[in-house]
Amino acid sequence: MSEIIRVSKDVKEKLVKIAAELQLDRGKRVSLNDAVKYLITFYYEENKKSQKNAQLLFSLLGSAKGIREELGRSRREDEGSS
Repeated sequence: MSEIIRVSKDVKEKLVKIAAELQLDRGKRVSLNDAVKYLITFYYEENKKSQKNAQLLFSLLGSAKGIREELGRSRREDEGSS
């Protein structure tokens, strides 16, 4: 079953361009529905990547914080023994 969605003229033009690029890449006819599916899939994949990148960043920052604390502790120990 198909549904009707309304988009502005400039959005439709951009969607047609995306469909045309997909058609060139795939070598077969691509509908506007296919283009929308592609964009939805792309959105979710990028969202997953950004979540993984954020997790990696938090992990690295946590490691950096631990290293910084250890260096500070070592420095205090060195200064205390002088």
